[in-house]
Order: sequence, then structure tokens, then C-alpha cells
Amino acid sequence: MECRLEWDVNISKKTMKKIILIFVFIATSMFVSAQEFQGKAEYFSKRIEKKKSDNVEIKDMEPIDPEMKKAIKEAMKKANEKKYLLTFSKIESVYELPEELEQPQASDNGFAVSFTFSGEGKKYINLKEKFALEEADVFGKEFLIKEKLTPMNWTLVDETKKIGDYTCFKALLIIPVTEKQKQEYDDFLKREEKKPALFKMEKPEDKIVTAWYTSEIPVSFGPNNLWGLPGLILEINDGEKIILCSKVTLNSKVKAKIKVPNVGKIVTQKEFDTIEKEKTDSMKDEDGVIIFEH
Repeated sequence: MECRLEWDVNISKKTMKKIILIFVFIATSMFVSAQEFQGKAEYFSKRIEKKKSDNVEIKDMEPIDPEMKKAIKEAMKKANEKKYLLTFSKIESVYELPEELEQPQASDNGFAVSFTFSGEGKKYINLKEKFALEEADVFGKEFLIKEKLTPMNWTLVDETKKIGDYTCFKALLIIPVTEKQKQEYDDFLKREEKKPALFKMEKPEDKIVTAWYTSEIPVSFGPNNLWGLPGLILEINDGEKIILCSKVTLNSKVKAKIKVPNVGKIVTQKEFDTIEKEKTDSMKDEDGVIIFEH
């Protein structure tokens, strides 16, 4: 009996060693697979047109030159309709505007107008180390906003639709109003009491994002640093803008390099908001208009 028991225990230890080795092999294989699996997704964005009744009419202003008006309209359209590129593996991604050589085009009368918006820097996510990086600047000074990843509270909806060749599932996300947005609105109301503004600021509200993702591409990334769904996000709609995937390339022969943004001072989102506000406030006149000195 004693010999039989000892023999059984020895077999059990050997079996355990085999199980551990198999587990290590599988884990290593999965990690290597995660490193090798990569792809690119191309997106384009389009601003959602508001109803005519929502448009603000500005009165008591001098007429705008028709050519200037046309140039402004074209520049706004170009600024609101952009192309983006998401490069991803299983554990990291970078979302950015592709480099373009195109310059602002002048109209027949020589007008050249262009618009740029904040929040257009590279956005990087690392699921393994659980952090996000975003390029930002304050009047030419570069920063890297670094934040820990916190789970996004997606609500999965029992709805599907086809986007290209992929079957997609619906998900909803509520993005609460930020402290920065609240402060900006409070500042606007204070200025409004002293002197009515030409352009009214709408009260910020929680944003509802509708996303469509496909589990056929098993990565938890998407445009504009949205993540956490069981598949690549191919479309988002936040009520103001739609971002739609136009092309996906997986495991191409040319390996996509995911470059971590590394230019600029590293700060938190809260620190960046404080720096931005202090700099902006220092450049405003008594009416709240930013004055640029040459």
C-alpha cells in the first residue's frame, strides 16, 4: 500500500509538471500570436448637419465677401471631413491623421482659408501596460497627456448590421460632461452677463456614443481612443460626428510599426487642462477674445 501511494504521488507530480509546461507553451504562443497579429483600419469622419432651425443667425454684421464666404465654407467642410488611420496589434494601437502634403487652396480672388481643431494629435493605447497617450499642444508648446486606462462602461445591444463584408454588433456608451466643459460654460455665462456674445455656447450635456463593432476582427480598439469591445469598432456616431471605417488590412506582408508618441512634456489630463486655461486666459482681452501678438 505504501509503495502504491508513493508511486501515485510521483505520477501526479510528473503530470503537474507536464501541465505547467503545456500552460507556459500555450501562454507563450498566445503572446507571440498577439505580437504578430496586426492590421490597419482606415476611417473617414463627417460632421452631422444640424437642422436649419438649429442654425444661429448673426445679425448687425457687415456683409461677407461672397468669395470669402465660399472659401470659409470649403475650409469648414474640409476640416469636418477628415481621414484617419488606426494601426493595431492585439495589445496596442495608434490612431492618427495620415500625413498629407496638400496645402490650403486659394480661391480666384486669392482667399486661402484653413481650420484646425484641437484633439487631432496621435492617440496611443497599450492594453498590456494599461495606459493611454495623446499628443496635444498649447499655442505651439507640445505635451503628452498620459492617463491610466479605466474600463469603458459599454452597453451591448442585440442589434446587427453589415459594414462592408463584416457583421457588426451595436453598443452604447455614455460619456459624461467633463469638469473642463462645465468650467468653460460657466466662464461663458459670466462674460455673457457683461456683454452679449455673437456666438452662443450651448450648455454641455452627456454624450451618447453609438458604436458598431465586429468580433470577426478580435481586437479591442477603435477610432478616437474608444476601446474595450470584443471586436474592432468600425463605426461610431456621437450625435455630432460619424466616423466610419472604409478599409481594413490584416496581417499584410509589410509589418505595420506602432510608434509610441514621444515628443512633449508628459502631463495628466487635469494638468494639461490647467496649463491650457492659464495660457488662454493670459491672452484674452476684457471681452474674452484671444489676442495674438506678432
